[in-house]
Order: sequence, then structure tokens, then C-alpha cells
Amino acid sequence: MTRKVQVAAMVAGIILGFASSAAFAGLNGLDGMTDNAHQFKPYRRVHLGPKYQDTIIEAMVYECPFCRALNNQTLRWADTLPSSIHFEQMPAAVGKPWISMAQSYFAVAAVDPGILPRFDSEAFHLVQDDHDSYSDPRTYALAAEKIGVRPADYLAAMRYKPIQQLVLQDIRVMGKAEIRQTPSLIICGRYVITPGSVQGNYSLYFQLANALASHCISENHLEDETP
Repeated sequence: MTRKVQVAAMVAGIILGFASSAAFAGLNGLDGMTDNAHQFKPYRRVHLGPKYQDTIIEAMVYECPFCRALNNQTLRWADTLPSSIHFEQMPAAVGKPWISMAQSYFAVAAVDPGILPRFDSEAFHLVQDDHDSYSDPRTYALAAEKIGVRPADYLAAMRYKPIQQLVLQDIRVMGKAEIRQTPSLIICGRYVITPGSVQGNYSLYFQLANALASHCISENHLEDETP
């Protein structure tokens, strides 16, 4: 059996397996997840273009409890992806209230990308435990300060022109992918999945992500060496 056939079988198996369990559960709230043939598919097709064919993007926001619950697991899963696949997080800047979140995230990444997991943790804490506003720039300035980023460095990064360009890119990606739920994985610019796509089954969520990523590697003829 060729790799392409193996990958196709894996994707089909996940789809058919979930379709059976979803039918048993009544498909509550999943009316929009069918194609013209009425076959359930636990993903949504999008078209971000070839620029993203080797990229998986996690769309997340700090007020989302599911994003928080899955954050560490998602980062660990990302470390297992083949070296030909690039993973990145993006705050889901789907409107004006999320602009400061995205700007702050990219500013911290510019200062030191290695501290982003700590920034995530602090921002989740401030927004969800301390009930600071997710749309207030001061929330993220405080999160950055709490993890040891010097205010002067943070403010300089916030004013850095490439950061503004990253925010605009974020807005375009979220708009084109029509992100309405978080967390979402945008896989190779072609597929969008959420935990809700598989009724909150996190294990199946990552299995489906792996299968779709493998499908992209096969279709795009990417090298599939693992780390």
C-alpha cells in the first residue's frame, strides 16, 4: 500500500468512525457540517493559498477556557509534527476587541519567542481568573511585566512596524478562514477543525489533525521527517 493510500485510508477511517458515533448521538448542533452528498465531515475546507501549505495555525484567544485547557497539550503535540510542517499560534483577531491581544502576543514573540508559553499562562490567568478585560492593552502589558519583560522592551516591540504587519496578516487569515470558534486548527491553509468538530473528544481532535497534516505532506510532496 502506498503512503498516499495509507493516508487516505486513515482520514477516511477517522471520518467514518466519527460519523457513526455522531449519528448515534443525534448530530446535535452540527447541521452545517455536511457536504452536498450529506456525508458528515469533521472539518471545514478553506483556501488560504500556497503560502500556508506547510503551516498549521492554532487560532486561540485568552478568554476561551477550552484554549486554556488545551494550550500545553497543543504545544506538546506541535513538537511531534514532522519537520516539514511549521506550527504557529495566532490570537484570533476577528474584530477590534482582539487587536490589542494580537499586537501584544506578537510583541512578546519579538522580544523572546521562548517566553510565549509563560505569557500565554499569565494572560489566561489575568483574563479568566482575575477577570481583567481581554480587550484592554493594559492586561497584556501586565502579563508581559509579570513574566519579566522590561516595559521599555515591550513598548518598543509594540511600536515595531513588522508587528503591525503581523497583526494585519492575522486579521486577514482569521477572516479568510472564517474563524468563529476557538481553539481552531487551520491545517495547511486547507482545513479547519475544532474540538467541537469531534464533540469535544480531544484525542480524536489531535488524531484528525495528524491525519490531515499527513494528507497535506503527501499532496504537497513535502519532506515528512519527524523531529
